[in-house]
Amino acid sequence: MAKPVGFDQKIQLQHLDYIARQASGIDRKNMYEKLDEFLNVDIRGAMVRKHVITMLMKIWYLVPDELKGLRQKALELLPNFSAQDRLVLHWGMTLLAYPFFKDVACELGNLFGLQNEVPSQQIGRKVKGLYGDRRRVEVATTAVLRSIKSWGFIEKNKSNVYTMKEKYEITNTALKLWLAEVVLRVSDYQYMPLEMIPVAQSVFPFQFKVNIREFEHSNFIINRQGLDMQLVGLLALGR
Repeated sequence: MAKPVGFDQKIQLQHLDYIARQASGIDRKNMYEKLDEFLNVDIRGAMVRKHVITMLMKIWYLVPDELKGLRQKALELLPNFSAQDRLVLHWGMTLLAYPFFKDVACELGNLFGLQNEVPSQQIGRKVKGLYGDRRRVEVATTAVLRSIKSWGFIEKNKSNVYTMKEKYEITNTALKLWLAEVVLRVSDYQYMPLEMIPVAQSVFPFQFKVNIREFEHSNFIINRQGLDMQLVGLLALGR
């Protein structure tokens, strides 16, 4: 069975900001109506607009029960953050909502770790290796890349080659811990070495430093092994 894709349209930052600000205290029907009215300015096609609304709802509104606590933390942090810090929250919520987005991000992060330039054909082959050589996979890969480019993390030249912009440094402790929880939830591991969390491929556009003291009074499990190995996990993942 082919792996689901789902991410088939470019997502704009102002649309993510809008739904994140509206996501609390509005019922589902009204949320759809508000989004349709707001997006109509930028997206005239009804079918495309419907697809984008579905994606935005999945990212910020219709989250599964096990992620509602993490979403609530993001909503509490959002009002006090700059546009760049809000981008971290949007990135994390998109990783959680769409495994396809996460896989493309991981492939990009891996390639940028090896080389300065990533041809679009190369990332396309990588993703097709995971999801199959289907037209839908091509469309979705392009949608992810266009979204990430519009968010300001990568650039594309006339030869269809992507380069990475300077990583955004995260300094806010609450935001670092929030993103660390996202990394753990989208990873395939129950525990991760502390030093591996900031360099996870899924969060390649960001740089941040974490120390074990920051994790001790939060929703994390600390597992110390030997003199210098510190593993970090989540209570919800430890069952």
